[in-house]
Amino acid sequence: MSGGRGLALGLCLVGLVALAGPAPAFEQPVSAFASNVGKRPSSDEPAPSVTLYVVPDGRALLLTDVLVANHGLEPGPLYLADSKRTLCSIELLQSTLMNNPTELHTLSNPHTTFSTGIPFGPGEPVVATLAGGTRGVDVTITGKLVAAPRVPRRVVLPGGKGGEDADEDGDRSPR
Repeated sequence: MSGGRGLALGLCLVGLVALAGPAPAFEQPVSAFASNVGKRPSSDEPAPSVTLYVVPDGRALLLTDVLVANHGLEPGPLYLADSKRTLCSIELLQSTLMNNPTELHTLSNPHTTFSTGIPFGPGEPVVATLAGGTRGVDVTITGKLVAAPRVPRRVVLPGGKGGEDADEDGDRSPR
């Protein structure tokens, strides 16, 4: 009888593990706002950068939307960058051609939206810089925090090859 109970208990545990499966990646919505990005006394001064958000360690930020409220009609562009490089440039004052029964009109929308899928890595800042303006713009970003991708690490075993003696071409055939 005890063998049957052990088998039943083992099958029950296997079933529970199969139902649970791998843990789902935890996603968390994030938004950040900064006003007067790029505001400066004169255009002779360098454009100041503003850190909108810093991604926590172990997580990655998937930036989904950027909203720019350009009340001062700044020409732009607005750059979004991390600590290493510029990841996108957003054109401000995008013109729209409107058809009127008597003539065509061009409108410039002071509010710019930009949908993206730009990832920012763990520990990286999301930095906004307005080029070509002095009055500044208001910037809102939204996205979601996801689990950061795991970076495979090289395993070095004691007594194994290391440094310049290591096999660089990845040939693992026996010798």
